[in-house]
Amino acid sequence: MLFEKWLADLDRVFLKRFGIDHIMGGFSEAEMKLDYDQGEDPVEWVERIGEKYDLDECGAIGSSGFGW
Repeated sequence: MLFEKWLADLDRVFLKRFGIDHIMGGFSEAEMKLDYDQGEDPVEWVERIGEKYDLDECGAIGSSGFGW
């Protein structure tokens, strides 16, 4: 899978689960490229980051993703 597709898939999952993408999360393209090069699956990456930073899933705080 090309990096661009990997990143698009990752952002789609990240947005669906946590309401943010890698840019809003503060991750640079260089950081993302390292994880891609290590073979991490987009879904696994989102799960790992969600746990690491104790992110609230969108469904847990409301449909808007902002808790309003």
